[in-house]
Amino acid sequence: MAWPPALLRAHPAQLLLTILALGLLLSGCQPQQEPALARADVLEMLSVQPDPNFARAYEPRPFRFPQDHGPHPAFRTEWWYFTGNLLDEQGQPYGFQLTFFRTGLQAKPEERASSWASSQLYMAHFAITDGPGDQHVSFDRFSRGGNELAGATGEPRFAVWLEDWSAQETEPGLFRLRARAATQEGPVALDLTLRERRPPLLHGRQGLSQKGPEPGNASYYYSLVGLETQGTLTLPRGVVPVTGVSWMDHEFGTSALSSDAVGWDWFGLQLEDGTALMFAQIRTASGPPQTIFQGTLAWPDGRQEPIRAQDFQLEPLGRWTSPVTGITYPSGWRVRFPKFDLELTLEPIVRDQEMRVAFVYYEGAVQVQGERAGQPVQGWGYVELTGYGGQGNGVAR
Repeated sequence: MAWPPALLRAHPAQLLLTILALGLLLSGCQPQQEPALARADVLEMLSVQPDPNFARAYEPRPFRFPQDHGPHPAFRTEWWYFTGNLLDEQGQPYGFQLTFFRTGLQAKPEERASSWASSQLYMAHFAITDGPGDQHVSFDRFSRGGNELAGATGEPRFAVWLEDWSAQETEPGLFRLRARAATQEGPVALDLTLRERRPPLLHGRQGLSQKGPEPGNASYYYSLVGLETQGTLTLPRGVVPVTGVSWMDHEFGTSALSSDAVGWDWFGLQLEDGTALMFAQIRTASGPPQTIFQGTLAWPDGRQEPIRAQDFQLEPLGRWTSPVTGITYPSGWRVRFPKFDLELTLEPIVRDQEMRVAFVYYEGAVQVQGERAGQPVQGWGYVELTGYGGQGNGVAR
């Protein structure tokens, strides 16, 4: 099924939650109904522009933590992305993703007496990559924010949840993540604690991350990196104690990709010497990637430097085609940062890490090897790939 161009230009997180909103509305607002993705009238509604009364990101703003870990309902779209690279007691690799998306339906919601009424809708994605088992499983849920089914808080402690999937700050700088699902083979779950050890990375201009050249086509974006992680993963074969390092992205705004953008390749890497870096390229229909997006490199001593489009050269090393969706993605990369005398090679710990949820994309754990200034470096990371399905696959982008 071909999706209209206006829909394809929508920001993926915004698109996900708009689909969610319409699915809930068309199903009588039952929180566990699947969204209606194939209805022609739904597609028409998806092209409607958001309420212009939502706030836009025009200038840098001060951040206050933990308050700013919480929700910002003045902006239409917000998400909290937790990913992590873990090892079991035998040194075998695993990965996890736990993501919460929020969308506002109205900038100035009407007062309604019912506890079920809400102007906020939530979606969550949960995935585990099992390196020794060469397997990746993914799940999603969605609900309105009413009656405590889903929500987020910033004070006195940060928390975001959708039913029993949750991320919450249990004490200053200590987060607990919990999620549970099931496959035909058995239960899948995570129960992890993440301890903050480093100051946040503020991406772009003091946290103002431009997504296109248009004024206000931006978001506020920061990351927590180097989160020391321990806990358990539950897989059908049993409970696996794990330790490792995690990354949290928090982003909020009212924007969309520019009309020429077709998707992006995003990378968050953490090296064993304490270096952390986020960089991405926004691919365009006209050819060369956009140059507006700006990443961040954090050195072990805490210094942060911007990573601009001209600061790196990204080379795919192979391709992988999903046996389920038929989508072909790049798989394995070499990336060079001449400015930082750094060259890295990234390899997925499992080839198939496609997120087969309401919105199909790729989110996967990678192992990193390379050199900086002639010395070997290694580490771990996560890669996100969107926009590779195209209209011919019937997959929304």
